Amino acid sequence: MADLQLTDQRWIADERARFLSHAAEQDVHVRRMILASWYRSRESNVDIDRLRVPYIADRDLESPLERSAGAILTKLQEQLQAESVSIILTDQTGLVLDRRSAEMAITDSLDQVQLAPGFTYAEEYAGTNGIGTALSSGAAALVAGREHYTDALGQFACAGAPIHHPTNRKVVGVLDLTSWSASSGPLLMALATATAGQIEEELRAQTGLRELALFEDYLTACRHSSGPVLAMNGDVVMTNEHLRTLLDTAEQNALASYAADTLSSAHRATQRTVDLPTGRVAHLKYAPTSSEAGPAGGVFRIRVGAGADAAANAVVTSGTRRIPTFPGIVGSGAAWARCVAQVNSCYEAGEMLALRGEPGAGKRAILRAVHMLHEPARSFRLIQPPDGDDDEWLAELVDSLRAPGGMVVLVHAEQIGEETSVAVGELLSDVAESTDPARRVRVAVTVTSGEAADPIAAAFPRSIEVPPLRHHIEDLAELVPHLLAQLPGGGRLTMSVAALSQLARAGWPGNVDQLRGMLKSIVKVRHSGVIEVSDLPPEGRASVRRMLSPIEALERDAIVQALIDNDENPTRAAAAVGMSRATIYRKLRQYGVTLPLNA
Repeated sequence: MADLQLTDQRWIADERARFLSHAAEQDVHVRRMILASWYRSRESNVDIDRLRVPYIADRDLESPLERSAGAILTKLQEQLQAESVSIILTDQTGLVLDRRSAEMAITDSLDQVQLAPGFTYAEEYAGTNGIGTALSSGAAALVAGREHYTDALGQFACAGAPIHHPTNRKVVGVLDLTSWSASSGPLLMALATATAGQIEEELRAQTGLRELALFEDYLTACRHSSGPVLAMNGDVVMTNEHLRTLLDTAEQNALASYAADTLSSAHRATQRTVDLPTGRVAHLKYAPTSSEAGPAGGVFRIRVGAGADAAANAVVTSGTRRIPTFPGIVGSGAAWARCVAQVNSCYEAGEMLALRGEPGAGKRAILRAVHMLHEPARSFRLIQPPDGDDDEWLAELVDSLRAPGGMVVLVHAEQIGEETSVAVGELLSDVAESTDPARRVRVAVTVTSGEAADPIAAAFPRSIEVPPLRHHIEDLAELVPHLLAQLPGGGRLTMSVAALSQLARAGWPGNVDQLRGMLKSIVKVRHSGVIEVSDLPPEGRASVRRMLSPIEALERDAIVQALIDNDENPTRAAAAVGMSRATIYRKLRQYGVTLPLNA
């Protein structure tokens, strides 16, 4: 049917009532976009009587979209100072980033329906509305009065216009103008569309500034480096010919993964050494790029080699030196094996070293294993950061450093205060100057990746990075039985190939410690036999690469358990946990839970 320009709100309300009652739906005469949105809203089980929109506290207020839109929204706010219009900016999910209103009445009314910063107005949660319908349809959407799916929004007229990325043309947000339902819809739509266009132009300009700054830094690095160079941000990846010819596809993919990790965690120049799948070592020198439009990514100068120590790169073949078996740890993946071999080489040379890595990656386990291989009868002491009396703590450290042949590990060196760090540095200098290697205690520090650099670790001659579990995920086949054997009763369990494959898809933000904790929970309820996918707890069926908050973890566990109890039917599971079907689908995506659960 042809689109109808309907202004009679009472008549639209009657059409909506007929649609909701399933009476002669084919004869419902509303605009085509509105009718399609009503169908989608009903399919998502949107409640017409009560709004239930999710809230996200940690929204990104420094995104390119926010930077580009800020001045434009301020100018528009000044122009609409005398009007009952609220200016709303959302991201591509419908999450409200910014809202500006001059009139208190409309501000209060929007607060009552949670159309405010932090709330998500996607169509699957709020039903037909200017923001959500623009996102779902990919086109500008005017929703006036009773065209809204939910009753609570019937008092408003909303005009939403999508904002597109200047290069890939993907929708990155929505500019929405909301006023009272009696307002002139066409005028709101024209103004919203024009403003969205202005934001797109500013995005194009700022994206150009960021990419130009990154490109200039990339060219500078290429001119001053004879080796591989990689430059990247969220949208762009640039590599020189040296990198493309020197590294194979697997090495390039691994390098890009390490680089992306560095971009997300490092905000200043830094260096790191990483292990590539082929067994080679890449030394990365990272420099962030800034521009007039804000952070623009960064440039990596790369040196690829066999490593600093021949011993650390010994090949396990017949007739050559064999890498020993280290007590208490397993893993044969290239990244993990090379890290262990490097630590072992430092130990044999009597060098002090700093071991860096994510929480739970195995820093202490490696140091303990290497020490137990060489000096099993000597002491191995973990020194935690001082908690109270620093003088007493230093006295304990001095006592530990007097144990000949032992090993002392300063845990979480980044947490040691600056003044105490100076004293520690002096003590360690004395140790390093010892002329009797047989009696000298070996010293190491562990530092959590992403934490601020500390003066103690920076003073150590060697710094080695322990790879996160996701970078040697192939070691799961060895890790799982090894960890099970350490648990009471775990030795009677094995894990199926399907369950191992499922675990390999998880992100493991807590690394080996998280895996150990998950296996411990399994052993509590299953005492023998084969662990199948159905035995895995919710965290083993998710693929989120960040640590969840306690509340998020509880919610994820409740959703997965509801799916298990309801034959993996999302609709019944949603009802069991008090969610709409749309919400449970969003949560499944958010927590990386895939269906079927035993896939």
